[in-house]
Amino acid sequence: MKYRFALLPVLLMFAVPLLSPADDSSELESAVRSMKPDSRFRHDPFILVALQEALAAKQEGGGGIGACLVRESTGEIVARGRNRQYAPYFRSDMHAEMDLLNRYEDSLRTVKGSGNPRQRAGLVLYTSVEPCPMCLTRIINSGVVKMYYAAPDPEGGMVHRMRFLPTFWKEATRGRDYAAADCSPAMRELAARLFRHGRIKTLGAIE
Repeated sequence: MKYRFALLPVLLMFAVPLLSPADDSSELESAVRSMKPDSRFRHDPFILVALQEALAAKQEGGGGIGACLVRESTGEIVARGRNRQYAPYFRSDMHAEMDLLNRYEDSLRTVKGSGNPRQRAGLVLYTSVEPCPMCLTRIINSGVVKMYYAAPDPEGGMVHRMRFLPTFWKEATRGRDYAAADCSPAMRELAARLFRHGRIKTLGAIE
């Protein structure tokens, strides 16, 4: 019996991270709603939009990642997206960047023969977390030539591993700018917190 009690602290040590999310939901919501762009960082206004989408995704039961597509010349938000893997039903492909590009392309409904379907000059994609291999490939294929992310994903992100892409996709990235956003440390940390919280809540959602 004494051995069972001796094991209890060890079991609790492993159980607590599963029972207690890294950040309280209400605290994260308050942090996003009170966050203001820092004029010293040029991407802050757009990363904030991505964070707002990430919060909405988390509140819906999905992974805490959001994204937006911006017209560079005017700063206009032309599309928004967020992780929808688990709501309204499971869709393994519905990462934030996939949702964003689906919505934008559905709004255009470009048909074959009516012009270059990958003409995305002047559009910039912002996302709260470094895209995974699936999403990076989709971004490349979409024709978007500029993409910036707030929080790095050392485990699942593909941007810092682009040199390992298959030759076809690696060559397609020539002349493109896919990199970490010029955003404030506060926004970068909040993006990481939303991501971590989303992973705990969904027990396996990556993006």
